[in-house]
Amino acid sequence: AHTRSHPILARLSPGEARAEILGGKADLEGIVGREVELFAYPNGRPGVDYTADSVQVVKSMGFAAAVSTNWGVARKGCDLFQLPRFTPWDRGALGFALRSMRNLRVVPQ
Repeated sequence: AHTRSHPILARLSPGEARAEILGGKADLEGIVGREVELFAYPNGRPGVDYTADSVQVVKSMGFAAAVSTNWGVARKGCDLFQLPRFTPWDRGALGFALRSMRNLRVVPQ
């Protein structure tokens, strides 16, 4: 799930964030016909695009986990509600391999 209109959650009140997240979750569940358990923060930069309050809202809505856009690879002990995410936008195999190796070197915060 995402949000209904892709706002920067850090700029919203907790109530507005809750409405955006809940609306997006409900819309997607209506499309797929089943419960959606994962969330992706819009733009996804911790402390910039979403805050600790945003994380609490996501947790309170029953999601199992959420992804940020922090570089890195999720490892045992990572915060399940701020998982790093690898986005392989490379067009060739070499670029994909190099980006993959770079992600493995990043230690999640």
